[in-house]
Amino acid sequence: MDSIGHWIGQVRVGGTNARREAVQVLSRIGEDAVAPLLEALAAAGEDDLRWYYAVALSRIREPAVIPLVRTLQDHHDPDLRRYAGAALAEIGAAAVEPLISLLAAEGDAELRGIAALGLIRIGEPAIESLRRAVEGGGSLAAAAGHVLWRMEGPGLRALADLGGIDLGLGGRVPPA
Repeated sequence: MDSIGHWIGQVRVGGTNARREAVQVLSRIGEDAVAPLLEALAAAGEDDLRWYYAVALSRIREPAVIPLVRTLQDHHDPDLRRYAGAALAEIGAAAVEPLISLLAAEGDAELRGIAALGLIRIGEPAIESLRRAVEGGGSLAAAAGHVLWRMEGPGLRALADLGGIDLGLGGRVPPA
């Protein structure tokens, strides 16, 4: 933990090179650094610091997914949520199912929006899971359909395929 604390401190007080090195070291430490990084992310008073902490979390990859999702659910600070959501989007495919589950968050439009933006940013790796959510029906289906629509090209193709719609474009949706 002392080493983790040291590197988190380097992000807080170091120059650009020290911060970059700290991100590399923290991401190599991996799962053990997730909780301290999330605490630092929550306590950070500046977007610059949040950015470095979010990058480190995103590079830890799958071990950071569920803790990041819990952070989104448990905290209502929009800046913290924005950076936690960005880290999940950067993680990519491993974050798709947890982000889809957040689309169903009743009474928290901001959380649903962050999840939607993350899925849009992930793009192609999220399409099949979003298609399944649409096929499942209910309010999650509507939210998943909206995300596919916002993805434009490949998302629109998935929606058209679900509805048996020929887009009249030679089977192709124009690129976004």
